[in-house]
Amino acid sequence: MSEGSTSGAERQAQIKRVLLFTAIGLAAVAGVVTLVIAPGAGGGGGLATPADKAGGAGAPYTVELSPTGKVQFQHVPERVVTMDANYNDMLVAVQQDRKLVATGYKNNFYDGYYKTIEGLQVSYDPAKMTYLSVPGGGAFDKELLYSLHADVFHIDPLQLATSKGWTKADVDEIAHNVAPFLANRYSRDHSYPGTEPYQYYSVWELSEKIAEVYQRPEPIRQLKAVYDEMMVAIRAKLPPEEKRPRVGLVYYNNGKFTTYTLANEGFGQAQYRDLGARDAFATIADRAYGSGSGGPTGTPLDAEGLLALNPDVLIMPFAVQGGTAGAAFDQMLALESDPLLQRVNAFRDKRLYPGGTPLQGPVFYLFQIEMAAKQIYPETFGTFRKDSAYPVAEQLFDHEKLAEILRAKDHGSR
Repeated sequence: MSEGSTSGAERQAQIKRVLLFTAIGLAAVAGVVTLVIAPGAGGGGGLATPADKAGGAGAPYTVELSPTGKVQFQHVPERVVTMDANYNDMLVAVQQDRKLVATGYKNNFYDGYYKTIEGLQVSYDPAKMTYLSVPGGGAFDKELLYSLHADVFHIDPLQLATSKGWTKADVDEIAHNVAPFLANRYSRDHSYPGTEPYQYYSVWELSEKIAEVYQRPEPIRQLKAVYDEMMVAIRAKLPPEEKRPRVGLVYYNNGKFTTYTLANEGFGQAQYRDLGARDAFATIADRAYGSGSGGPTGTPLDAEGLLALNPDVLIMPFAVQGGTAGAAFDQMLALESDPLLQRVNAFRDKRLYPGGTPLQGPVFYLFQIEMAAKQIYPETFGTFRKDSAYPVAEQLFDHEKLAEILRAKDHGSR
């Protein structure tokens, strides 16, 4: 067989042999390194790793998640790759963020919420991170995943298998030769397009599964308790449904308003359902982004169409992060003097707000419930601040308790 026809699996086997022999040589010189072989999800040999890197010789354990099924770990992962940013937030929640070596998208990094948490310093550096996304929308290839030497990929294998340039066989090869996949993409919006059995999870259920991977269930349990306490207090103060404003989630671009419906399930918009928001776009839900006859991108509205529905509040998802979405939000704000849009309640009353990211893990979720409550019901819950740095009297959840959970030494250090 010629060099050009060597398969990816064979090339990786050659690489592993070189790495193993090199490590053995180093061990002979130093006399201190013990090597272990960590099998991947498919049962094949993973990359050789030092025992101290593997976190000790604990007993193997299994984590079960749809769609990946039961995944066995020989040790707590030390090198982690994610696709969606909600997994990065979960890593912060269970104090494993230092292990992140690559993630999907540079523009999905947002640390504004973390900056308000006293004493918290997130360990990963966006400027030094490897990103899987390719400029221009191209696909990353298998060689990149080989090169990262990950212990786990928090990437949904069904999503990856249908991505450009990928097949199920490619995904299986990486799982066998490098590390297992363990992630669930479509719980965010309950939009799995395939025919295989697929279970959806809440943000808390999914966070609990990720906590199992790192053997740190306690932080998620405590964060859920903070959430439960907040929601009891919020629900006790919500106005009657008929007196709640009609809320429209919308993305503005090139003179058009792409609508989102609050009827879509999934944790990406869970904060609005938690708050009992009335959907201004309920009558066109089948034409909204990600659903119905509008196709995956939805059927956008012009100014006349927006006026016909006349939302009381407009919120633009992702805009709180700045970047492209922040610029689009600023363009929408510039329309406040438009004579036609001045007739829309939200524009007339200056109730246009930057929304949070649907890619929310447990920490983001707490902040984004607080944010949405203040945007939708300011008379009840106080005025919204983009920096989330509310005085204690204006906080809707216990920010100090959150800080204690994320700093707690008994969960493991960063």
